Amino acid sequence: MDLEELIKGTAKSLGKLIFNKKEESSERVNIDQMTSADIFKIIYNKAFHEGNYNKAENLIFDELEKNNSPEVYEVAIEFYNSLLKKTDEELNKSNFSRKEIYQGLHDIQEFKTDL
Repeated sequence: MDLEELIKGTAKSLGKLIFNKKEESSERVNIDQMTSADIFKIIYNKAFHEGNYNKAENLIFDELEKNNSPEVYEVAIEFYNSLLKKTDEELNKSNFSRKEIYQGLHDIQEFKTDL
């Protein structure tokens, strides 16, 4: 399998997850029509669902630096709200702490003022 096929397969699977597409849908994800925001969401969702919260958080802040949009800011808010619902044990398994959540919520506020 070549890299392009792997990317297309991953994009298709994650696209279904992100956009709530049902498996029976025959619509294909066209990589050429994807925006950088679409790609960010795919990579972010993969990291989040794998429990790699540090990577997901880094992706959010990198994207906010490049593309400080309401859409990316909303992803950040949803990220931290989702983490707040997790137990300390779940967070610790992913090397993430409740303190980091509150610090992240504080840190993203500087991006909100720029919107």
